[in-house]
Amino acid sequence: MPDRITGHATPAGTRAYAARHADRGPGAFTDLGATELRVGRFGFGCYRIDDTTPDHRESLDLSLSSGCNLIDTSTNYTDGASERLVGSVLGARLGRGDLDRDAIVVVSKIGYVQGRNMRLVIERERGGTPFPDMVRYMDGCWHCIHPDFIADQLDRSLDRLGLATLDICLLHNPEYFLSDAKNRGGSNLEERRDEFYRRIEKAFTFLEDAVRRGAIRAYGVSSNSAVNPADDDEATSVVRMLEAARAAGGEGHHFRVLQIPMNLFEAGGALVRNTGPDDSRTPLEAASAAGLGVLLNRPFNAFVDGRLLRLAEPILPAKRASIEKAVDRLRGLERDYAATLAPRVRGSEAAAASDPLFRLAEQIAGAGEEVSSFVQWRQIEEQYVLPRVHYIAQVLEGGIEPAARGAWRTWWDRYAATLGDLLGAAAHRAAERGNAELESIAVTIDPALPEERRPEPLARKALWVLASTPGVSTVLVGMRRTPYVHGVLPVLGWPALPDPLEVYRRLRPAC
Repeated sequence: MPDRITGHATPAGTRAYAARHADRGPGAFTDLGATELRVGRFGFGCYRIDDTTPDHRESLDLSLSSGCNLIDTSTNYTDGASERLVGSVLGARLGRGDLDRDAIVVVSKIGYVQGRNMRLVIERERGGTPFPDMVRYMDGCWHCIHPDFIADQLDRSLDRLGLATLDICLLHNPEYFLSDAKNRGGSNLEERRDEFYRRIEKAFTFLEDAVRRGAIRAYGVSSNSAVNPADDDEATSVVRMLEAARAAGGEGHHFRVLQIPMNLFEAGGALVRNTGPDDSRTPLEAASAAGLGVLLNRPFNAFVDGRLLRLAEPILPAKRASIEKAVDRLRGLERDYAATLAPRVRGSEAAAASDPLFRLAEQIAGAGEEVSSFVQWRQIEEQYVLPRVHYIAQVLEGGIEPAARGAWRTWWDRYAATLGDLLGAAAHRAAERGNAELESIAVTIDPALPEERRPEPLARKALWVLASTPGVSTVLVGMRRTPYVHGVLPVLGWPALPDPLEVYRRLRPAC
């Protein structure tokens, strides 16, 4: 086992950290529920960060130096690379002595079976020692919160983080059991829910023991469906989670943190009454009454009318060409290919591969009417365009005569660069459309904001509303690049918005 850093976050250490960053403003820090830990109103969300990208390291480093002392990651984020980055940055900072372990709250989550975990699980099944209670939700994504699996994952997590003690361990979206049970049918809803909370209680019992052993300090649940209406088949209840915690650990249980999704459009945590006696409380009200710290995820990624709406203006590279100019240059390169390289391609698959490549450029240029935001465009680019371009390039290169390989590579470098210009121009066009929609959202919510804040970017206003919502401890922000960190920091010093619920109601008039 690698050496692990001893210690954990403490009330005194986190308060000393907050005092060192008092210049951020009186509202920059708050208590994480009843833990007495003092945490920044914005935390570093580690989804999609890894230990090989310098920008990610710089961003985490900057956040820790700037008033963000809560880090949220998971065993499945970038297949463990997210935790490795956190461990590497913390190890370096603690080693230099410019950061104290007791000042930083590290949260990680367990439950997903993907990537390396999937290979581990399959190997165990083949060896006759499967993890019990495995939820086989879909190909490539299983889920498990059985104590045997949590024990295995917690040890691996601590190794990657380089920590002797994890401050907060969350069950990561345990509602996969409810989703899978609904799809499979068989039992009625109440029976499915009873079995779900039985599994939660069993997991909590293990986590209580992990607290006693010093492997973790507290635990909780990250649940996307804790904000769903009570009659939803996949809804989870904060109150029933608390009942499971009392059954597992008595009144002195260590269930301390709830994580839920929330943004301007998806404000179920503050508006939907789905838990407690007669479903009389919202998730935030129930959590607050129990002294739970609440972390919010997805502050910018809202699902509206079946599509993803990004509530933050994208940071784009400089626009290098217009769509029309990029297409003209690509057509010239296509003519060069036809004249000099096409006659030197062997094999029917390679010979035919240039046609879909050249059609792809036309499709990119004409995609404007269907693409309404940068996020939507990025999904098309990453899931459709780039994989096809990579595959076609491999096929073409494999079919070129050896003597023409040098000419092929020279041509391809020019074509790929120009295609990159086209993709960049298309991204800018999509971003312009998306930003127009963001402006309309700002017009809707601005009357509920003080006049001096209305000129601020929508992203900052969105974060301010969330952080001002009663019952919220920390808003988790994906800050993969330092400009994102600098964009968030000013909001730390803003005083709380008096009536954040009015903003949500303006976007959801029926609530």
